[in-house]
Amino acid sequence: MKRRYSGAFTLIEVMVAVVVLAVGLLGMASLMVTSMQSTQSAYYRSQASLLVSDLLERMRGNRDSNGDSRAVGTDDYVTTLTSTSTCPAAPSCTSCSPEEQAGVDMHTWCTDLKAGIPSGGAVVTRSGSNQYRIEINWQETYTSSGATQNLSYVLERVDL
Repeated sequence: MKRRYSGAFTLIEVMVAVVVLAVGLLGMASLMVTSMQSTQSAYYRSQASLLVSDLLERMRGNRDSNGDSRAVGTDDYVTTLTSTSTCPAAPSCTSCSPEEQAGVDMHTWCTDLKAGIPSGGAVVTRSGSNQYRIEINWQETYTSSGATQNLSYVLERVDL
C-alpha cells in the first residue's frame, strides 16, 4: 500500500474555516450596530417621557398665592423649541415669584431637553384654561441605510 500525501487538504480546511469565521464576525458586527441603534432609540423615547413628566410636575408645583397653578391662567409655559433654538434665560431671583419661577422652570427644562435629546425640539401649547398639549420631537439616523426618521412623543391633553 502506498500512502498518499494530503498536505493541501488541511490548507483548504483552514481557508474554509477562516471564511466561515469572517462571515460570522460580520454578522455579529451587524447585530451590534443594530442593537446600539435600538438602545439609542429607546433611550430617546424614555428621555422624552421623563421630560414630559418633569414639565407637568413643574407646572403643577408652581402655585400662586391663591394656591392655583401658575400654568392654569397664563401662557408662561407655552413654548416652541427647535433643535437649533437657544434656551430662554433664567431670571435671577432668590425668592422667585410664580411668574419668575415659570421662567426658571422653562430654562431648566429646556436645558434638560437639549442635554437628554441633542437633536430634540418641543412644542407646548395650551388649548383651554388648564389643558395642555406637550410634544417632544427628534430625528434619528440609521447608519446601516443612512435614512433619517422624525419621531415624536406627544401627550395630547393634560388637565392641570
